[in-house]
Amino acid sequence: MLCNSLFWGLALLFLSNRVLTLTINHQDGLQNPLHNAPLPSSSKSTTKLTPYVILLTRSATREQIQSINNTLSAHAAPGSLEGKTSTYTGLVVFFRAAISSVQANVIEKLPGVAAVAPDLMPDGTESPPSSVLPSLTPRQELPRDLSGSSLADVRNPADVRLQSVAPPELKVISQPPGSGRAADLPGFAYASEAGKGVTIYVIDTGANTQNPEWRDMTGSKRFEYLPNAVQTAVDGHSSGHGSCVSSKLTGPLFGTAKDANIVMLKVPKEIPWTSAILAALVDISDDVKDKGIRGKAVVNISLGQRFKMSEDSIVKTYQHSLETLMREDVVVVAPSGNSRKWFNKLSEHPALFSYETDIIVVGAVDNDGFRTDYSQGTVEEITTSAPGDPVCASGTSLGWVGKSGTSFAVPAVVGVIAVWLSQDEHAAELQVPGKVVANVKARVKKFSYPRVEGEPPVIWNGIDPRGLDCEGCQATASAQPPQPPKPQWSKNPKGFRGAFEQDGVVGVNYVESWNSSEFEIKDSMEQWCVERCTGKCVSVFLYRVLKFSGWEYDEYYICNTYRSKWSKKFVESAVINADAGVAYNKVPKWLGACQKWAGAICR
Repeated sequence: MLCNSLFWGLALLFLSNRVLTLTINHQDGLQNPLHNAPLPSSSKSTTKLTPYVILLTRSATREQIQSINNTLSAHAAPGSLEGKTSTYTGLVVFFRAAISSVQANVIEKLPGVAAVAPDLMPDGTESPPSSVLPSLTPRQELPRDLSGSSLADVRNPADVRLQSVAPPELKVISQPPGSGRAADLPGFAYASEAGKGVTIYVIDTGANTQNPEWRDMTGSKRFEYLPNAVQTAVDGHSSGHGSCVSSKLTGPLFGTAKDANIVMLKVPKEIPWTSAILAALVDISDDVKDKGIRGKAVVNISLGQRFKMSEDSIVKTYQHSLETLMREDVVVVAPSGNSRKWFNKLSEHPALFSYETDIIVVGAVDNDGFRTDYSQGTVEEITTSAPGDPVCASGTSLGWVGKSGTSFAVPAVVGVIAVWLSQDEHAAELQVPGKVVANVKARVKKFSYPRVEGEPPVIWNGIDPRGLDCEGCQATASAQPPQPPKPQWSKNPKGFRGAFEQDGVVGVNYVESWNSSEFEIKDSMEQWCVERCTGKCVSVFLYRVLKFSGWEYDEYYICNTYRSKWSKKFVESAVINADAGVAYNKVPKWLGACQKWAGAICR
């Protein structure tokens, strides 16, 4: 049995069987304070105030909490004080307030305070550079006798689905030992349970709910909002981080657990690390209890943080909270980190907790199984790996994007785990109360093998797609990613006036033609096109061309210029996938001047 001191940090957080709520500058029915601790005064003009998290001890009394609350109310920046309060115990678990470092040192010594630390921003969530360094290992096919002999006897379950049109990184997940290249497999195969009845909790930036990957998810889906998060069901970050992660979890095209339930715990835009993550873990614990899904829950934390030596108290509390959650049979999966350029070994939390806990740490490989240039973690440190450069849902459009990072390897593994937890045939192995997390981690290790000799082990979901016939296997052969959204053209770009718009036609009888792929241009296509209209040019026709190949669209634009006003004789039906055609006539200089001075009189 572990000693009681192990739980001092956040014991109150997880003893509750009810939902915790956020209260701001509330007394919560607490008694009057016994005393107010004197604090050094803070002049806003000379003292920097920083958001701090004030964690309370397990044994903090109501009177002590009242005193701490009153002290913070008197000295914190106006409007900055908030507390996470348990409706079950009626006691505050931790406060968050903007105070000075001097005041923080004094508050840390107050009775009932366990730790005080800055509410940190994450350092390790940035995407890695797009350039890929040469692998340290010569590229050679893995000999069959080295490709997971312990898995040779694994057989498919009775009911299997096949996604025959699948992105390459999904094929890797159902790539059995000795099968050759993943790209040559017939598709992505998975057990028909597909995670049904299992809930995946995602601590991330939100999700693009308009994207088909979220909109068409078959399991239940909902948002929860962490303290200070904008309470709108959107992806709160321009990177679309959460949109990509969620689509890799339960998306109909890119997900590995297509029927699992998903809960998006949206973090604030600036992601104050300590308070947001601790609040998320509290809410997950409560939700698992309320829903009665112990042993049927997985947490995806695709965020990492480097802590300083001076912040050891927060590290310990963070670890204790994760340990408590995992003791409740909730599996936790985290990335190994993207900073291999500086650190080959693990350098971020929560991945570093793997030395002492059963948290699952995922590194990144390319689709051939070679460790990526950015993926941290030695073979001894990581639990498994997965492709880290996937295609996934866009955070801003109805289409999809390419991403890179260990953040996006994590959901592939989380989805595999969710499917295993949904399968009755694995219940005896995995669903042992109090041992679910350890059992799942052991299975992840067992079902991971290197695709290339000398490279990291990569997850396998245990399903062999070879020889599967889509007929009768609930295949998703017709699945194909949606086309990138059509551009929204300007009606009247500067110096031009819209004259025509139609899909499915291409320009003919033009004087000159320009291809956007020959220019370094990604947006403002109409402006790029009209700028080609010089000299005797009078009109232009611009259209998009899409070519689908190997799960990717090659998208480019054609701009045709003409020496007469626009006419429909300048287009004909397309024999290629052309759409979003738009034509503009150049506005004569005299007409533009007339409109400027006379408005609607001059037409």
